[in-house]
Amino acid sequence: MSKIGFYRLCLLSGLSIAVLGMPVTASAQDAPAPKPSAQEDGNDIIVTAQRRDENLQDVPLSVAVVGNAQLSALKFNETSDLQYLVPSVTLISAAGPRNFGFFIRGIGTSTFSSEAIEGSTAYVLDGVVLGQSGASVTDLPDVERIEVLRGPQGTLFGKNASAGVVNVVTKRPSKEFEGRASVSWAWPDNDRRFTAYVSGPITDTLRFSLSGRRNVRDGYIRNIYDGRKLNNRDEFGFRGKLEYEPSSDLTITAIGDYFKRTSDCCIWTLAEVAGTPLAISPEGKALAAGIVPGRGNLEQNVDGDVFSNARSKGFSLQGDYRFGDGYTLTSITAWRAWQSHDGLDSDSSPDNLLNVNFTDFNQHQFSQELRLASPTGGTIDYVLGAYYFDSDVISRSTQVFTSVPFNFFSRRVRIAAETRNMAVFGQANINLAERFKLIAGARVVNERVHVDKDRFDPRNNVRDAASADKETTALVWRAGAQYDFNKDANVFATVTRGFKGGGFDTNIGNGILREVAPERPTNYELGLRTYWPEQRLTLNATFFYTRVSNYQTAGRDPIAQTYPIVSSQAKTRGVEFDVAWRPLDPTDLTLTLGGAYVDAEWGRFRNAPCFGGQTVGEGCELLPGAPPGSAGIQQDLTGKPLPFSPHWQFNLGGSYGVALSDDLKLHFDLGASYRSEQLIAFPNNPRARQEGYTLVNAAIALAGKDDHWKLSVYAKNLLDKDYVVAMFSTPFGAARSLSQFRPYESRRSIGLSLDVGF
Repeated sequence: MSKIGFYRLCLLSGLSIAVLGMPVTASAQDAPAPKPSAQEDGNDIIVTAQRRDENLQDVPLSVAVVGNAQLSALKFNETSDLQYLVPSVTLISAAGPRNFGFFIRGIGTSTFSSEAIEGSTAYVLDGVVLGQSGASVTDLPDVERIEVLRGPQGTLFGKNASAGVVNVVTKRPSKEFEGRASVSWAWPDNDRRFTAYVSGPITDTLRFSLSGRRNVRDGYIRNIYDGRKLNNRDEFGFRGKLEYEPSSDLTITAIGDYFKRTSDCCIWTLAEVAGTPLAISPEGKALAAGIVPGRGNLEQNVDGDVFSNARSKGFSLQGDYRFGDGYTLTSITAWRAWQSHDGLDSDSSPDNLLNVNFTDFNQHQFSQELRLASPTGGTIDYVLGAYYFDSDVISRSTQVFTSVPFNFFSRRVRIAAETRNMAVFGQANINLAERFKLIAGARVVNERVHVDKDRFDPRNNVRDAASADKETTALVWRAGAQYDFNKDANVFATVTRGFKGGGFDTNIGNGILREVAPERPTNYELGLRTYWPEQRLTLNATFFYTRVSNYQTAGRDPIAQTYPIVSSQAKTRGVEFDVAWRPLDPTDLTLTLGGAYVDAEWGRFRNAPCFGGQTVGEGCELLPGAPPGSAGIQQDLTGKPLPFSPHWQFNLGGSYGVALSDDLKLHFDLGASYRSEQLIAFPNNPRARQEGYTLVNAAIALAGKDDHWKLSVYAKNLLDKDYVVAMFSTPFGAARSLSQFRPYESRRSIGLSLDVGF
């Protein structure tokens, strides 16, 4: 962090606290003291999806909530686990964190040009938006709840939220001393996890919490060349909180966190070899080494380095000042950094064709948000605010194609990108009647992007460079209405205009910076929320239709013969529903079912790249005027399905506890996740499909009184279902050959865990 950035952080933090501490002409006895926390009291689940504490059933959004109990029972503790818990959510994490991306309702961005192109889903950690999608690739310690907001959220979460928001809320420091620790060990590959948490008061007005964790796992891809076990991991981290509450009107929270992951990751395996490869080719050598291509393949044969090391850290200072008759002024000042150092032998062979393919990526961000929430219950209630975000990214990449002598096939590339985002926003409920209200919100965004790219070819001693600037001002808005049939049922209809800033394609394969237009989704929703108290049943449904203009994805430039990020169109429609049933009171039995039908397709997209080996007969179009027999250059995907978006997704959960004695109880947890068939490659390749599959996870736990200890046996992917999450043309392989990425979760694992607490 530069000295200027440090001084700026200190200055704004001090100013924020000074503003929050200013006296106001209101009685302290009149000021309520809401406490941001997740709690269940019968049907009540409290969320902050609209930047204030609200009952989930009253929120006119499609929100899925994953609580700490659900995560810990089945040992889900990574960001990537959300795809197995929340319908409509998929993700790509097949080549390391730099191209990581969430997809919600089929909409998402996954690109290595992340210096100046952001993801479509905002990841918010304790009120702070992370500027890089890869920074969210962490574990999930001391989490209170995770709120997944599906659909554009541009009004209140205006930074990179054109597809949705993943809002992670961690535990607050407690007023009484408490602590817990957990150790687990799973097989195969010795998946070992250790966590600890302690919290309590320091004085009557000051509380703390501190968590730490260490996760280690052996690799699950066997490298035949030298016996290495690839795609392993070794990570640790901690988070500390101080909460100062000098009065019932003022709460100041300081949060610091650090996370480091070291891994020999992320390598793919051969899925399909086209034809009979030459013995000296990478594919020929793989077959000669005994590799059997296919969905079950967990072997590779490379001689170079494979590594992906990442580190994230941050500090935030939040002040909440409650005054008047229910007003709350909130300030969040934050600084974060994320570094990634990754390299990958990318030639799929024991020969040095592209052993050197390394990148150092460094991002620093500063953000300041100031927000005012009015009291509720009057004719109008509202949230107003202002937001500032500043990010600096520097990446240094090195690639060496040893067998290609042309310029810039041995290259060192430095990219520097600066992004500044400023916004003012507001959203109001206009309560026209006791049961009917209008919803109106807007956000005015100004974003500036500056990028410098410098390339050097040391083999041929040539250089090139490019610089570019872009500034965009946009209006994001939301409008709708909500009607309460009674206190347990309501219906709403909304329309939302979202925004994701444009930028520049920083592809290191060329010397230009191609401009990318801002992504602009328009989303329509119709929702029903019901609770049936006598049946102890919650039933919710949301119908949606989203149209995205300037959808940021890779296209084909027939003139430059490159594959830049271009602006296409996308459409997605469907329905999401959630059911929760506690049939027997007071028996500890809960059943849940979440589901989604998503029909996601490309809009106008005539210049999509052809898939590897695609023929003219398969739709790979010729360049206008090309002679007969020429190879095609692009395909028309208009109206075709979006990849990474199954039509049907279901998540079934069950939890049952039974007392064996006054001091002993038995607990059963079961979860099942179904995904229907989907395309798992871009550009669309009809052979790159993952058939529908169901993952079953289960746990049996024996626990003592008040859960002071718990011994569990758990299983993930209990039915041992093979699946892959991404496919692509094999590097240095035949045109129609395919490689794949299989996650660790694509095999059955069984483990033991011990949890203790006080």
